[in-house]
Amino acid sequence: MYKSIAASGKEATMTPNLRTVIGAVVFAALFLALYPAQAQIDSPLATLNQYISDLQKNPGDNVLREKIIKHVQTMSPTPTIPEEAKKYINRGMAAAEDAKSEKDYKDAADEFQKAVNLAPWLGAGYRGLAVTQDKAGQYSQALQNLKFFLLTNPPASDVEAAKTLRDKIEYRQEKAARTLIPQPIAPAGNSDDTLLMKIDGRRYVYNEVLLLDVQSHKLVIGYYDLRDNNKYKNQKVLPLSGRKAYNEIDFGGIVTYTISQDGDTIFVSMPENLKKWNPGMHDCTYVWDKLLH
Repeated sequence: MYKSIAASGKEATMTPNLRTVIGAVVFAALFLALYPAQAQIDSPLATLNQYISDLQKNPGDNVLREKIIKHVQTMSPTPTIPEEAKKYINRGMAAAEDAKSEKDYKDAADEFQKAVNLAPWLGAGYRGLAVTQDKAGQYSQALQNLKFFLLTNPPASDVEAAKTLRDKIEYRQEKAARTLIPQPIAPAGNSDDTLLMKIDGRRYVYNEVLLLDVQSHKLVIGYYDLRDNNKYKNQKVLPLSGRKAYNEIDFGGIVTYTISQDGDTIFVSMPENLKKWNPGMHDCTYVWDKLLH
Protein backbone atom coordinates (compact mmCIF):
# COMPACT_ATOMS: atom_id res chain seq x y z
CA MET A 1 0.00 0.00 0.00
CA TYR A 2 1.17 3.54 -0.84
CA LYS A 3 0.47 6.40 1.58
CA SER A 4 -0.37 10.06 0.82
CA ILE A 5 -1.47 13.07 2.86
CA ALA A 6 -5.18 13.90 2.37
CA ALA A 7 -6.60 17.44 2.55
CA SER A 8 -7.97 16.70 6.01
CA GLY A 9 -4.47 16.10 7.26
CA LYS A 10 -5.16 12.45 7.87
CA GLU A 11 -3.26 9.74 6.15
CA ALA A 12 -4.95 8.22 3.11
CA THR A 13 -3.93 5.21 1.17
CA MET A 14 -3.51 4.93 -2.65
CA THR A 15 -3.54 1.52 -4.19
CA PRO A 16 -1.15 0.70 -7.11
CA ASN A 17 -4.18 0.46 -9.46
CA LEU A 18 -5.35 3.97 -8.60
CA ARG A 19 -1.86 5.33 -9.14
CA THR A 20 -1.74 3.69 -12.58
CA VAL A 21 -5.09 5.20 -13.55
CA ILE A 22 -4.01 8.72 -12.52
CA GLY A 23 -0.78 8.34 -14.54
CA ALA A 24 -2.72 7.27 -17.59
CA VAL A 25 -5.05 10.27 -17.29
CA VAL A 26 -2.09 12.69 -17.05
CA PHE A 27 -0.42 11.09 -20.10
CA ALA A 28 -3.63 11.30 -22.10
CA ALA A 29 -4.02 14.97 -21.24
CA LEU A 30 -0.49 15.72 -22.38
CA PHE A 31 -1.00 13.75 -25.60
CA LEU A 32 -4.20 15.60 -26.45
CA ALA A 33 -2.50 18.93 -25.79
CA LEU A 34 0.38 18.12 -28.13
CA TYR A 35 -1.54 16.24 -30.85
CA PRO A 36 -3.24 19.25 -32.54
CA ALA A 37 0.12 20.95 -33.08
CA GLN A 38 1.62 17.83 -34.65
CA ALA A 39 -1.52 17.25 -36.72
CA GLN A 40 -1.25 20.78 -38.05
CA ILE A 41 2.36 20.17 -39.08
CA ASP A 42 1.39 16.99 -40.97
CA SER A 43 -1.90 18.33 -42.38
CA PRO A 44 -2.70 18.43 -46.11
CA LEU A 45 -3.01 22.22 -45.84
CA ALA A 46 0.52 22.54 -44.46
CA THR A 47 1.76 20.32 -47.29
CA LEU A 48 -0.07 22.50 -49.82
CA ASN A 49 1.45 25.67 -48.38
CA GLN A 50 4.93 24.17 -48.65
CA TYR A 51 4.31 23.12 -52.27
CA ILE A 52 3.10 26.64 -53.14
CA SER A 53 6.15 28.18 -51.47
CA ASP A 54 8.42 25.94 -53.54
CA LEU A 55 6.50 26.71 -56.74
CA GLN A 56 6.77 30.46 -56.26
CA LYS A 57 10.55 30.06 -56.18
CA ASN A 58 10.40 28.23 -59.51
CA PRO A 59 7.10 28.97 -61.35
CA GLY A 60 8.26 26.98 -64.37
CA ASP A 61 8.27 23.68 -62.43
CA ASN A 62 5.40 22.01 -64.26
CA VAL A 63 5.88 18.71 -62.43
CA LEU A 64 5.33 20.40 -59.07
CA ARG A 65 2.38 22.38 -60.45
CA GLU A 66 0.71 19.15 -61.56
CA LYS A 67 1.47 17.61 -58.16
CA ILE A 68 -0.29 20.51 -56.43
CA ILE A 69 -3.40 20.15 -58.58
CA LYS A 70 -3.64 16.44 -57.73
CA HIS A 71 -2.92 17.08 -54.04
CA VAL A 72 -5.77 19.59 -53.73
CA GLN A 73 -8.18 17.02 -55.17
CA THR A 74 -7.49 14.83 -52.11
CA MET A 75 -8.29 17.64 -49.65
CA SER A 76 -11.63 18.04 -47.88
CA PRO A 77 -12.68 20.73 -47.67
CA THR A 78 -10.92 22.23 -50.66
CA PRO A 79 -8.65 25.16 -49.82
CA THR A 80 -9.96 28.70 -49.93
CA ILE A 81 -8.97 30.70 -53.00
CA PRO A 82 -6.87 33.70 -51.90
CA GLU A 83 -8.47 37.08 -52.52
CA GLU A 84 -5.31 38.17 -54.32
CA ALA A 85 -5.70 35.31 -56.80
CA LYS A 86 -9.34 36.31 -57.44
CA LYS A 87 -8.17 39.87 -58.09
CA TYR A 88 -5.70 38.72 -60.76
CA ILE A 89 -8.39 36.60 -62.42
CA ASN A 90 -10.59 39.70 -62.69
CA ARG A 91 -7.68 41.78 -63.99
CA GLY A 92 -6.90 39.11 -66.60
CA MET A 93 -10.52 39.07 -67.77
CA ALA A 94 -10.53 42.85 -68.05
CA ALA A 95 -7.27 42.85 -70.01
CA ALA A 96 -8.58 40.15 -72.37
CA GLU A 97 -11.84 42.02 -72.97
CA ASP A 98 -9.94 45.18 -73.93
CA ALA A 99 -7.17 43.43 -75.91
CA LYS A 100 -6.58 44.52 -79.49
CA SER A 101 -3.10 43.14 -80.18
CA GLU A 102 -0.87 40.18 -79.34
CA LYS A 103 0.90 42.31 -76.73
CA ASP A 104 -2.45 43.08 -75.08
CA TYR A 105 -3.21 39.37 -74.86
CA LYS A 106 0.24 38.70 -73.42
CA ASP A 107 -0.50 41.32 -70.75
CA ALA A 108 -3.75 39.52 -69.97
CA ALA A 109 -1.90 36.19 -69.75
CA ASP A 110 0.52 37.74 -67.26
CA GLU A 111 -2.41 38.54 -64.94
CA PHE A 112 -3.78 34.99 -65.16
CA GLN A 113 -0.27 33.65 -64.52
CA LYS A 114 -0.10 35.60 -61.27
CA ALA A 115 -3.41 34.04 -60.23
CA VAL A 116 -2.27 30.45 -60.78
CA ASN A 117 1.03 31.11 -59.05
CA LEU A 118 -0.92 32.09 -55.93
CA ALA A 119 -3.56 29.34 -56.32
CA PRO A 120 -2.03 26.64 -58.57
CA TRP A 121 -5.18 24.51 -58.44
CA LEU A 122 -7.38 27.28 -59.89
CA GLY A 123 -8.91 25.94 -63.12
CA ALA A 124 -10.29 29.32 -64.20
CA GLY A 125 -6.76 30.71 -64.20
CA TYR A 126 -5.41 28.00 -66.50
CA ARG A 127 -8.38 28.36 -68.83
CA GLY A 128 -7.78 32.12 -69.02
CA LEU A 129 -4.08 31.52 -69.66
CA ALA A 130 -4.79 29.06 -72.49
CA VAL A 131 -7.25 31.40 -74.23
CA THR A 132 -5.07 34.51 -74.01
CA GLN A 133 -1.83 32.71 -74.89
CA ASP A 134 -3.56 31.24 -77.94
CA LYS A 135 -4.51 34.79 -79.01
CA ALA A 136 -0.94 35.94 -78.34
CA GLY A 137 0.53 33.20 -80.55
CA GLN A 138 2.10 31.39 -77.56
CA TYR A 139 0.79 28.03 -78.67
CA SER A 140 3.06 25.67 -76.71
CA GLN A 141 2.33 27.48 -73.45
CA ALA A 142 -1.39 27.55 -74.23
CA LEU A 143 -1.46 23.77 -74.77
CA GLN A 144 0.40 23.19 -71.51
CA ASN A 145 -2.07 25.32 -69.57
CA LEU A 146 -5.00 23.54 -71.21
CA LYS A 147 -3.50 20.33 -69.87
CA PHE A 148 -3.39 21.83 -66.37
CA PHE A 149 -6.99 23.02 -66.77
CA LEU A 150 -8.17 19.51 -67.65
CA LEU A 151 -6.34 18.14 -64.60
CA THR A 152 -8.50 20.33 -62.33
CA ASN A 153 -11.54 18.14 -63.12
CA PRO A 154 -13.75 20.81 -64.73
CA PRO A 155 -17.41 20.12 -65.64
CA ALA A 156 -18.01 17.86 -68.64
CA SER A 157 -19.15 20.78 -70.82
CA ASP A 158 -15.91 22.66 -70.08
CA VAL A 159 -13.88 19.53 -70.85
CA GLU A 160 -15.38 19.31 -74.33
CA ALA A 161 -14.80 23.02 -74.94
CA ALA A 162 -11.19 22.66 -73.81
CA LYS A 163 -10.59 19.70 -76.14
CA THR A 164 -12.05 21.69 -79.04
CA LEU A 165 -9.76 24.61 -78.23
CA ARG A 166 -6.79 22.24 -78.00
CA ASP A 167 -7.44 20.96 -81.53
CA LYS A 168 -7.63 24.52 -82.85
CA ILE A 169 -4.41 25.58 -81.10
CA GLU A 170 -2.55 22.54 -82.43
CA TYR A 171 -3.61 23.49 -85.97
CA ARG A 172 -2.49 27.09 -85.50
CA GLN A 173 0.79 25.91 -84.00
CA GLU A 174 1.51 23.66 -86.98
CA LYS A 175 0.62 26.42 -89.43
CA ALA A 176 2.88 28.89 -87.62
CA ALA A 177 5.73 26.38 -87.67
CA ARG A 178 5.41 26.00 -91.44
CA THR A 179 5.57 29.78 -91.79
CA LEU A 180 8.50 30.26 -89.41
CA ILE A 181 10.62 27.41 -90.72
CA PRO A 182 11.61 28.16 -94.33
CA GLN A 183 11.84 25.31 -96.76
CA PRO A 184 15.31 24.76 -98.24
CA ILE A 185 15.87 26.75 -101.43
CA ALA A 186 19.08 26.23 -103.30
CA PRO A 187 19.15 28.13 -106.59
CA ALA A 188 22.08 27.58 -108.94
CA GLY A 189 25.05 29.78 -108.20
CA ASN A 190 23.88 30.63 -104.67
CA SER A 191 26.87 31.09 -102.34
CA ASP A 192 25.16 29.26 -99.47
CA ASP A 193 24.39 26.35 -101.78
CA THR A 194 28.04 26.26 -102.81
CA LEU A 195 29.04 26.15 -99.14
CA LEU A 196 26.59 23.33 -98.39
CA MET A 197 28.00 21.31 -101.25
CA LYS A 198 31.50 21.93 -99.92
CA ILE A 199 30.70 20.81 -96.35
CA ASP A 200 28.36 17.96 -97.27
CA GLY A 201 29.26 14.96 -95.10
CA ARG A 202 30.99 16.96 -92.39
CA ARG A 203 30.42 16.19 -88.71
CA TYR A 204 30.45 18.90 -86.03
CA VAL A 205 30.99 18.08 -82.34
CA TYR A 206 30.14 19.75 -79.01
CA ASN A 207 31.51 18.41 -75.71
CA GLU A 208 32.69 15.25 -77.52
CA VAL A 209 29.17 13.79 -77.24
CA LEU A 210 26.65 15.98 -79.10
CA LEU A 211 26.83 15.81 -82.89
CA LEU A 212 25.59 17.65 -85.97
CA ASP A 213 26.00 16.14 -89.45
CA VAL A 214 25.49 17.98 -92.73
CA GLN A 215 23.95 15.63 -95.27
CA SER A 216 22.38 16.64 -98.61
CA HIS A 217 21.06 20.07 -97.54
CA LYS A 218 19.92 18.66 -94.19
CA LEU A 219 21.21 18.94 -90.63
CA VAL A 220 21.14 15.70 -88.65
CA ILE A 221 21.11 16.03 -84.85
CA GLY A 222 22.68 13.08 -83.01
CA TYR A 223 24.71 12.04 -80.00
CA TYR A 224 26.89 9.29 -78.56
CA ASP A 225 24.89 7.37 -75.94
CA LEU A 226 27.28 6.86 -73.02
CA ARG A 227 24.88 4.36 -71.44
CA ASP A 228 24.92 2.19 -74.56
CA ASN A 229 28.65 1.75 -75.29
CA ASN A 230 28.90 5.18 -76.98
CA LYS A 231 26.57 4.02 -79.75
CA TYR A 232 25.63 6.80 -82.17
CA LYS A 233 21.94 7.74 -82.06
CA ASN A 234 20.02 10.04 -84.36
CA GLN A 235 17.54 12.47 -82.76
CA LYS A 236 16.12 14.58 -85.58
CA VAL A 237 16.68 15.66 -89.20
CA LEU A 238 16.19 19.35 -90.05
CA PRO A 239 16.06 20.94 -93.51
CA LEU A 240 18.73 23.56 -94.18
CA SER A 241 17.66 26.89 -95.63
CA GLY A 242 20.90 28.42 -96.78
CA ARG A 243 23.22 28.30 -93.78
CA LYS A 244 20.38 27.97 -91.23
CA ALA A 245 18.16 25.27 -89.77
CA TYR A 246 15.31 25.67 -87.29
CA ASN A 247 13.99 23.30 -84.64
CA GLU A 248 10.70 24.07 -82.85
CA ILE A 249 10.77 22.58 -79.37
CA ASP A 250 7.95 21.44 -77.05
CA PHE A 251 8.75 24.05 -74.38
CA GLY A 252 7.94 26.86 -76.78
CA GLY A 253 10.30 28.74 -79.08
CA ILE A 254 12.68 27.79 -81.87
CA VAL A 255 16.31 26.67 -81.68
CA THR A 256 18.34 28.18 -84.54
CA TYR A 257 21.40 26.51 -86.08
CA THR A 258 23.70 28.77 -88.14
CA ILE A 259 26.65 27.50 -90.15
CA SER A 260 29.58 29.92 -90.21
CA GLN A 261 30.57 31.42 -93.57
CA ASP A 262 33.77 29.39 -93.66
CA GLY A 263 31.89 26.20 -92.75
CA ASP A 264 34.11 25.37 -89.78
CA THR A 265 31.54 25.87 -86.99
CA ILE A 266 27.80 25.77 -86.32
CA PHE A 267 26.38 28.21 -83.78
CA VAL A 268 23.30 27.05 -81.84
CA SER A 269 21.02 29.77 -80.44
CA MET A 270 18.50 28.75 -77.74
CA PRO A 271 15.17 30.62 -77.24
CA GLU A 272 15.21 33.04 -74.31
CA ASN A 273 12.26 31.42 -72.49
CA LEU A 274 14.04 28.04 -72.45
CA LYS A 275 17.25 29.59 -71.10
CA LYS A 276 15.19 31.33 -68.42
CA TRP A 277 13.39 28.18 -67.30
CA ASN A 278 16.40 25.88 -67.57
CA PRO A 279 19.77 27.51 -66.77
CA GLY A 280 21.50 24.41 -68.13
CA MET A 281 20.36 25.30 -71.64
CA HIS A 282 22.53 27.90 -73.31
CA ASP A 283 23.92 28.99 -76.68
CA CYS A 284 26.85 26.91 -77.88
CA THR A 285 29.15 26.32 -80.85
CA TYR A 286 29.78 22.97 -82.57
CA VAL A 287 33.21 22.58 -84.22
CA TRP A 288 33.98 20.67 -87.41
CA ASP A 289 35.68 17.37 -86.58
CA LYS A 290 38.40 17.58 -89.23
CA LEU A 291 39.82 14.19 -88.26
CA LEU A 292 36.81 12.58 -89.92
CA HIS A 293 37.34 14.40 -93.22
